[in-house]
Amino acid sequence: MMTTNEIRAKFLNFFKSKKHSIIASDSLVPKDDPTVLFTTAGMQQFKPQFLGHIDGFTRASTCQKCLRTDDLDVVGKTDFHHTFFEMLGNFSFGDYFKTEAIHWAWEFLTGELKLPQEKLWVSVYNEDTEAYAIWANEIKVPTDRIVKLGDKSNFWPSNARLNGPNGPCGPCSEIFFDYGVNPNCPKGKDCDPDCSCGRFSEVWNLVFTQFNRKDGGILEPLPAKNIDTGMGLERLVAVVQGKKSNYETDNFAAILKVIKDAFAANNAKATESEFRIIADHMRAVTIGIADGVMPSNEGRGYVMRKLIVDMSDLAIRAGIEKPVIHAFVDIVIERLKDPYPELSGKANDIKALIKRIEEAFIKVRRERVPELKEQLIANKDNGRSLGEILFLYRDTYGLTLSTMMLIANDTGIAAFVLNDALKIFEAKMEEQKNRSRSSSKMTGDVYANQDFSLNLPKTEFVGYTETKAEAHVLRILNDQGEITEAHEAQPIKIILDRTPFYAEAGGQVGDSGYLTNTKVKVRVTGTHKANDIYIHSAVIEQGSLKAGDNVQAVIDESRRRSIKRNHTATHLLQAALRETLGTHIKQQGSLVEEGRLRFDFTHPMGIKPEEMKKIENRLEEFIRRSDQVTTEVLALEEAKKKGALAFFAEKYGQTVRVVSIGDYSREFCGGTHVSSTGDIEAMKIVSEGSVAQGIRRVEALTGHVAVDDFLKKQAQEIAAIEQAQRMKQAEKEKQSIYFDNIKASVDKIIESGENINGANLILRSLENIDITLLRKLSDLLKQKVKSGVFILGAKDAESASMVLSVTDDLVARGIKANELMTQISPLMDGSGGGKPQLAQAGSKQPQKLDGALNQAREIVKARL
Repeated sequence: MMTTNEIRAKFLNFFKSKKHSIIASDSLVPKDDPTVLFTTAGMQQFKPQFLGHIDGFTRASTCQKCLRTDDLDVVGKTDFHHTFFEMLGNFSFGDYFKTEAIHWAWEFLTGELKLPQEKLWVSVYNEDTEAYAIWANEIKVPTDRIVKLGDKSNFWPSNARLNGPNGPCGPCSEIFFDYGVNPNCPKGKDCDPDCSCGRFSEVWNLVFTQFNRKDGGILEPLPAKNIDTGMGLERLVAVVQGKKSNYETDNFAAILKVIKDAFAANNAKATESEFRIIADHMRAVTIGIADGVMPSNEGRGYVMRKLIVDMSDLAIRAGIEKPVIHAFVDIVIERLKDPYPELSGKANDIKALIKRIEEAFIKVRRERVPELKEQLIANKDNGRSLGEILFLYRDTYGLTLSTMMLIANDTGIAAFVLNDALKIFEAKMEEQKNRSRSSSKMTGDVYANQDFSLNLPKTEFVGYTETKAEAHVLRILNDQGEITEAHEAQPIKIILDRTPFYAEAGGQVGDSGYLTNTKVKVRVTGTHKANDIYIHSAVIEQGSLKAGDNVQAVIDESRRRSIKRNHTATHLLQAALRETLGTHIKQQGSLVEEGRLRFDFTHPMGIKPEEMKKIENRLEEFIRRSDQVTTEVLALEEAKKKGALAFFAEKYGQTVRVVSIGDYSREFCGGTHVSSTGDIEAMKIVSEGSVAQGIRRVEALTGHVAVDDFLKKQAQEIAAIEQAQRMKQAEKEKQSIYFDNIKASVDKIIESGENINGANLILRSLENIDITLLRKLSDLLKQKVKSGVFILGAKDAESASMVLSVTDDLVARGIKANELMTQISPLMDGSGGGKPQLAQAGSKQPQKLDGALNQAREIVKARL
């Protein structure tokens, strides 16, 4: 039997023989693409090529790591839905088209994999006569096994011609494997690949990208036609290995065995569907974390955390009350290390991170489930309240809906009430998703934010060595699109043929500055890039600018110097962190701007004060040594051999730029840097804290001026705190003296009281003492007087306080301090409360205290 690894290798080798460049899988985190949450298809890393930016090859083939969450509800319940999966694909960028794509697909399936031809069916778009003719006349597929389908099934994107989005699109042709007639299918022998009964498994989708959709559904032929194919590896393996379910194939079977053995060892039971969910999710979180997606409460990290929590919840419900899920990382890596060897070195970090989330969830579940049960019982007749409670415990504490429903069913809630609750719960979940979407740039459209008319050459970047350059204006755009001329105060975007402006990338912000000539002055506020085209965001301050003008492009050098200092400082910081805390430290993100730097990294705990001191001392030493900062462009493999560190979310080409400092720092980096560490001048870490599970963040300043200003401000704050502490201590000593004086006269205070039916009523107003002393005096009176009510007040220029105390014998008679205070505190426009033995109140009307005490005397006398 052919293994998964063998099938994957066969595919890539086959297309290598067809003169395709074999390109490594992109990260699950799409680079420079905020429009999608994860990489969901093989074509995503080739968006520039599909848009006409050809770089070195016109044919490519990949096995791409993908992750989708659209089908999360059915994962484990069907034979073929997954979160993480691998997608095989071959691509042509204006090179070959339908004939070659169809012939090669058939050759690979029937020649290389030996699939029986009579088991293969194909579908074509109902208007694509060209593809139909190739299948019928050249491949010789019987016409009764060629199915013509419409826009929903056989046009990509689905229904794009009718509903959009605008952009590249085209018909597709799919190849299906026939498992044989399904006796439960109502269509019987008339069943075809458009049926969902399970008889047919979609093996390969060939997309013929030949149109550019425009407004109104107009399909304009593309000048260069492209091929984009995708074939799910897991589904293909099931077909080749003769399995009906992906979960029965070699990789999944091995993972499932380890999971089932672990559950059996803990006397835990789960359904086959639940075991499949764990097997699927383990692959997703292992690959996701390895690609730098740290579990958190938002975005991609939320997906990782949810998958881990859901698995942990299944284990707990099965009877395992300790962390167990993290132990399955090893078998996942064992099955995937062949195509992704980098996984092996990350196993311990991945396991530790998953285990911490398991432990936290087990604790939350143990604490919150009893509390949830109480709230469900208390609100068992109110569907709306129940729905809101379910949402709270899902959203805030991470309890899964399935677990909450088990608890709800045990509480005897009526079915119709529970149905109402679920509607409220689902509505609130949908509201939350909509809020998340509205605050996100993620559209789900793989071609979003792309201007298909930008058929421009790459911008020549000269900013590593130059701060100014003569340039030619190629294109001017505003919010409506391309314009030929722009005028004063108009926000625009400008594309030049060459530029010294660094475009935002790798955590470093883009440059600002000016574009000028004798007729115009343009302020550039920021720079970013799309497909190696640099886009300058700008406002014209004087004159007007036309496409075709020549300008001098000049960056803000002072700002650039500050940014360079901060960027080089992040490299020093990572080196110091790794030396002090360990080589498990890996960059997880950064922000390098003019006024500060921010660096996120993997570390399971806070940095101790003594560790922070070592880190800062090491940074001072790096700067004091004035080590040279060098850059070189190396082949990717050579750079890796030299030990250069790579940022987790970056996708690197065949050559990379490496920045080296002394013998302690070597990183892949495309940013701008100082020439010597001494140029950083000074560096001060100003904060350190947690930003996600297992992720720490350090913020720092560089440069003498910034650091000196910070230290001066810090010294002032420390001095203010010390002064406040001195004043607090002096006030404490003063209050102590006051209380000693009061204690000396406590007998006189008692003598001033009034005996009413055997109980002493004592009222006293004092000046300039705090409420703490009032309470202490009240306690002292209780020690000396067996039965009584004591009402003590104090005031200063701005406020008044009152303490009311009742001895236990009077409380037993129904005279309670809190009830009395409810009547008395409004008399001084105050508010308060307390217990039967002691209550207190405060007011911003000190002039009303004495009157309130006089009225309080009558209120209490009446009660006594």
